[in-house]
Amino acid sequence: MRVSLAIAAQRFFGLFGYHLRKLERGVHIDDSMEEQLRLAGDAVSTIFEVGAADGRDTGTYANRCPKATVHAFEPLPENFAKLSAVAEREPRIVPINMAVSSKEGISSFHVTTLPDASSLFSPRATGSTFDKYMLEEKVVEVNVTTLAEYCRKANVKDIGLLKMDAQGSELNILNGAEKLIIEKRIKVIYSEVLFMKIYDGCCQFHDVTAYLEKFDYHLHAIYNQHHNQSGQLAWADAIYLPNID
Repeated sequence: MRVSLAIAAQRFFGLFGYHLRKLERGVHIDDSMEEQLRLAGDAVSTIFEVGAADGRDTGTYANRCPKATVHAFEPLPENFAKLSAVAEREPRIVPINMAVSSKEGISSFHVTTLPDASSLFSPRATGSTFDKYMLEEKVVEVNVTTLAEYCRKANVKDIGLLKMDAQGSELNILNGAEKLIIEKRIKVIYSEVLFMKIYDGCCQFHDVTAYLEKFDYHLHAIYNQHHNQSGQLAWADAIYLPNID
């Protein structure tokens, strides 16, 4: 009997403890941008990017999702100036010079050697080689909003895709969006998640996952894993989706 190529391949990889499985059309297990866009769908009309930095991904969201308005939040003045320049070339990008958390107000923002590592939380030493990029250089005061309050003021009913890159503030951001989460008005959540206590008071992967599971969202997949020099997992990106009855 002639064995098919697929069966032969499965048997070969099985010798090493691997099992091959064909993915559904369009699924990306190693490309977080493609996967979040696939899950959000071609018709996505509202994207929130919390921690937009200099707009490097903001422009991609706008280009790849021609029907979407991208609300991009960035508190750091230097980054916001670059984000605003990106928005000037694309009217569907709405730049917001604010941080996002669990309540509105003014808060201290800890600016680090690597600006992208700046946070509402102060950095802490971990003994990792990346600590040198997270040294606190200054503290600035920034305006803070919540997703629920921003949506109310901007008359946003649903969020097709929520991206968070907020250096340990993700749980506070979700707390400030609890009504939206309870009502399943956020379709896709794509978030950086920490596996190490890189900041004082920051949340970690298990905190974010437990919170979302409480409101019937599940972990879809993990991407872009980063480890320290000893091999310890430090941070990664995760996609969460609401369970659909």
